[in-house]
Amino acid sequence: MSEQSEKRIKAALYTAVMQKLNGELAELEAKEILLVNNPTYITSKDFDHADHIEELKNIIMKKVEVREALKDVKSLFSQSPEADGKKKKNS
Repeated sequence: MSEQSEKRIKAALYTAVMQKLNGELAELEAKEILLVNNPTYITSKDFDHADHIEELKNIIMKKVEVREALKDVKSLFSQSPEADGKKKKNS
């Protein structure tokens, strides 16, 4: 396998991971919006409010984890030679 091919594969892997993480982040944000904007859930006697708070806390913590992972992947991708080639072309 040529060096150019290996660089493309590496870039494709980083891109796929970034897209997957962005998807997870979007899903978590949607869950957060649904949880916070559902007054029936918040005011219902059928639901334990402590569970509501715990679920929201877990969503927020997971969002932080996913954002940190995205930063790491973006940093690794920007250090790859393939990313350097793209930066030069765009300049």
